[in-house]
Amino acid sequence: MMAARETDDAASPLDEEFLLRQAAGDAALMREVAQLFREQLKGQMAVIAGNGAAALRYEAAHTLKGASLAIGARPLAEAARRIEAELRRATEGGEQAGLEHLLPPLEAAAADCDAALAELLTRG
Repeated sequence: MMAARETDDAASPLDEEFLLRQAAGDAALMREVAQLFREQLKGQMAVIAGNGAAALRYEAAHTLKGASLAIGARPLAEAARRIEAELRRATEGGEQAGLEHLLPPLEAAAADCDAALAELLTRG
């Protein structure tokens, strides 16, 4: 059974058509990018959810946001953007308000994206 491609659905964890366009129509390259993203996702999430300095966590959130946009993982990019904004305030000397309520949506978006990428890779 082929997975539905929900390109126009903002709730879809991954826009596969966008990712394929980013890979210039090369399905093998698309799978390679998907695998690399999955590997980097784990590391970025560990830094963001960890107890490190706000500046390091901010950098990880910023990187995750950009990488997510580059592969068409819009919900993950948006969740990373919210964490990034909160961590930016913390690095600028502001209070870290509400990071606890922003982490669960980020973790859920990351899990959804990872599952979509895993499913894409099994079709390879």
